[in-house]
Amino acid sequence: MNLVGCSVVENREIAPGNFLLTLKVPRGFARPEPGQFVHLRVSPESEPLLRRPYSLEGFVERGKIRAVRIYYSVVGRGSRVLASQPKGQELDLIGPLGVGFTPRPRRTSVLVAGGRGVAPLLFFARKLREKKRPFLFLFGARSSRELYGVREIRGGRIHLATDDGSVGYHGSVLDLLKRQWESGEHTPLTAEIFTCGPHGLLHEVAEFAAGRGIRCEASLEGPMACAVGACRGCPVPLLPGAGGNGGRYPAMCIEGPVMDATIVDWERLP
Repeated sequence: MNLVGCSVVENREIAPGNFLLTLKVPRGFARPEPGQFVHLRVSPESEPLLRRPYSLEGFVERGKIRAVRIYYSVVGRGSRVLASQPKGQELDLIGPLGVGFTPRPRRTSVLVAGGRGVAPLLFFARKLREKKRPFLFLFGARSSRELYGVREIRGGRIHLATDDGSVGYHGSVLDLLKRQWESGEHTPLTAEIFTCGPHGLLHEVAEFAAGRGIRCEASLEGPMACAVGACRGCPVPLLPGAGGNGGRYPAMCIEGPVMDATIVDWERLP
C-alpha cells in the first residue's frame, strides 16, 4: 500500500458542480497509467471517515514537481467536502491503484466517453498521442457545458454528441459509435473500444461490442472501502461461463477498475 501525503494546488470549479482538482504528490509517487485511480482522504478532519476513489484525469511532471489531476462532480457528502478544500490544504492518498487501459499493438483505439467519465479517457488520449498511436475520441454529454476537456484532445479524431443538440450530433454517444462502426472503417481486427461513463452507457457499449466480437474495456465505478482488496466490498459479477470465470466476483479495486466490458454481468453490477 502506497500511502503518501499530498497538497491542493488548485481546486477550481469548471462548470456548475464540476471541479478540477490538482494535487501535488511527492517524488516517490509512482507514475500512474491511464485508467488507474487514487483513494483520497477528502478532508483533514475525521469525517468523512472513509476515503473516496477517484480516477485520474492526468499526471503532471515538471522537473522535481509531480502532481495528479482529478475531474469530479459534487454528488454526495464526500465530494461536497472535497470541493471546499482550499489551495495549500494538506491531504493524503493511496495510489496509484488498480488496473489501467491496455491497448493492443497495431489497433486503433476508439474512446467512448459519457459525461464526467471523460476524465480517464483524456489521460489515455494524451498517452496515445505521446506514443503516436491512432485513436478516435467519441464524447457525449447532456449539453455543451459538460463537454470538459475537448480542446485538449489532440493527435486523434474527435466527434461530439449532446442530448440537447447544442454541439455536434444531436443524440447519444452510443449512436455516434454505431454510425462510425457501420461506416466500415473499423473492424474487430483493426480497432478496439475503451469506454467510461454512466452505468447505462457502459452496459450498452458492452452489448454493442459483444455482439460484434469487438474487444472492449470499460472503466468501472463503484463504492470502495479499502481499495486494496482486503474488505471484498467492491465485487464485480461476471457473466456465467465468461472466459471460464463465470461465478467469480473479482474485486473492482485490484482487478479493475478497467475490465473486459463484455464479460461483466451489467444487470447484477450494483
